[in-house]
Amino acid sequence: MNHIQQTAYEEAINVAAECLQVSKEQINTWLTNHPQVSFIGRMQLLRLVQKHGLDPLMGEVTFLQESDHYYPFITIDGWARLINQHPAYSGMSLRDATELKDGIPIWMECCIYRNDRILPIVVKEYYEEVKTTHVVWQQLPRRMLRHRVIQQCARLAFGIST
Repeated sequence: MNHIQQTAYEEAINVAAECLQVSKEQINTWLTNHPQVSFIGRMQLLRLVQKHGLDPLMGEVTFLQESDHYYPFITIDGWARLINQHPAYSGMSLRDATELKDGIPIWMECCIYRNDRILPIVVKEYYEEVKTTHVVWQQLPRRMLRHRVIQQCARLAFGIST
């Protein structure tokens, strides 16, 4: 890191620590446990902390590896927090396909109800389109499909970007 990057990085750590009401040493220790992550990846995660108040120490945001690249990733705990703390949130329902492929629903649907809208926001995700080769998707495909549809519905319902 050059001097400008180092200064920006330290400032981002300070802001994240203040936002989460923890010491900057705690944030820095968590980040140093991820030495493979680039400067940009770390700054992106710190921006998510600042923007949404997500806590990496509580597992609400972390890094996910995709080939040789690491990027910030909001976990289902982070999404649950963002959804439940939104003032317009009024409920959620999930529905899955009765048609199965290898015991897995071919799609799942999420409806998020807002108290400031007449109609709910509805998103349907198809397993074949969202599955990955990550080991968790192989072990828990139904759970991961549920997480993905909740994530995508929340993005649309509340305008949350990552």
